[in-house]
Parts: sequence; structure tokens; C-alpha cells
Amino acid sequence: MKRLQAFKFQLRPGGQQECEMRRFAGACRFVFNRALARQN
Repeated sequence: MKRLQAFKFQLRPGGQQECEMRRFAGACRFVFNRALARQN
């Protein structure tokens, strides 16, 4: 029997880290939306 296990972590980034994480998330969202648009 397989068992799934998950972990949850709370991130507390500083000023510069938070800015970079937001930019990275925005870039990922852009790429994902572009890929969806190409499929249709």
C-alpha cells in the first residue's frame, strides 16, 4: 500500500528575497499562460 505524505513550511523571506520570489512567481505564471494559449 502506498502512503502519501506532505510537508508544510512557512516562508519568511526578507525584503530582497520576497521581491525575487514574487518576480519568479510572475515569470512562472507568464510561461504557464503562454503554454495554455499555444494549446488552444
